[in-house]
Amino acid sequence: MLRTYFVETWGCQMNVLDSQRLAGVLEAHGLRPADRPEDADITLLNTCSVREKAVHKVLTRLGELKQVKQALGRPRVVGLCGCVAEQEGRGLLARTAVLDFVLGPGRVAQLGRALEAVAAGEKVSLTGFSPSQEYDAHLIARGGGARQFVTVIHGCNQHCTFCIVPYTRGHEASRSLAEIAREVEALVAAGAKEITLLGQTINAYRCPATGAGFGELLGTLGAVPGVWRIQFVTSHPKFFIDNMIEAIATTPNLGTYLHVPFQSGSDAVLKRMHRGYTRDGYVELVGKLRGAMPEVTLSTDVIVGFPGETEEDFEATLDVVSQVRFGQLYGFIFSPRPRTPAARYPGRVPRTVARGRLERLFALQATVQFELNQSLINRDVEVLVDGPAKRGAESWQGRGPDNRVVNFPAWNGIRAGEVARVVVTGATAHALLGVRAADRKNGWPTPAA
Repeated sequence: MLRTYFVETWGCQMNVLDSQRLAGVLEAHGLRPADRPEDADITLLNTCSVREKAVHKVLTRLGELKQVKQALGRPRVVGLCGCVAEQEGRGLLARTAVLDFVLGPGRVAQLGRALEAVAAGEKVSLTGFSPSQEYDAHLIARGGGARQFVTVIHGCNQHCTFCIVPYTRGHEASRSLAEIAREVEALVAAGAKEITLLGQTINAYRCPATGAGFGELLGTLGAVPGVWRIQFVTSHPKFFIDNMIEAIATTPNLGTYLHVPFQSGSDAVLKRMHRGYTRDGYVELVGKLRGAMPEVTLSTDVIVGFPGETEEDFEATLDVVSQVRFGQLYGFIFSPRPRTPAARYPGRVPRTVARGRLERLFALQATVQFELNQSLINRDVEVLVDGPAKRGAESWQGRGPDNRVVNFPAWNGIRAGEVARVVVTGATAHALLGVRAADRKNGWPTPAA
């Protein structure tokens, strides 16, 4: 009999929430969490395939688990879940003895069926997508955190030429507004303060029951009594129409952080990426967002070294970063993914050139972030306390509505999950430093930057 489980999570917030769903199904079957894979009867690898060498990483981890199993007899069952399971699961199941079953991200609710097959001595691969995915929100093993994730739309229809998501998570399927609202209300009633809405192209949301759009969804959720902040990721620039921007700007309790990937500043590269907008169109959108929400902090994704990217193309990307001045930036070297058109494109940029461009991008962004963070010194901000920072137990951290990390000295009675007012007293490129507002008034010293 299987009594304990361990879920190992790789990848984005969507994978984190999927892991909570997997854990909830296991706990509904009477299993309890273990602290380590070697202490668990069943170990699940919830994987991500967005970056290169994902399959190699899975094979390496399966080899490690095989050795642990041979030495300790645990884990007795190993399951491969997530995007690599959807992409390569059948082949891995056939050639990897330690692997007992494969479960794609569209089949999370069928984990119980996989366990039944394993108990009957079978190896099973459950992948693919159905138009109406099963989604038992009440089974999610969330824990008691003040920050919670809620899925509002699955999959993606955009088929950007570099992206594997439509193949591993399927096409867009929105959940009903009423169902999402009930889930958020239940989370807030249980103590959640910040709700982050998830979707690969979240502003393409359309309620299947009423036709309500993303702006209407935000207005409904922002008005839920007791919610501190509503955040959302990830949006697509081409879906920010004017009435949606207005709806976002007037949503109560919406955070001031928006993630709006632009990927490249070159129109030629954007066209080959199939992004559906131009560089000037993106910059114009930024102007509209900041006009409607003057306090907004923008973050973005950038790919360097896309096939055919010239030095001039890359300089155009740097120019957008200089002009827009993002609060956060996530940069990546182009990674060819199976089944995507860009994997077959000619003009591959040498790895050394792409790495050098990424370093230049990060250097520019670090300068921008440092200047933006310095401009926040002496500002009084409200933060949701996360807990002890990496600096040690005496330093805690939280995040404000703009998603910036704030580190501050602990005080008597401080608790993770509480909302506190902090005065910013210093800044680095990647974090703010501060003290509790009440303590600053009492003459506490300013932390060193």
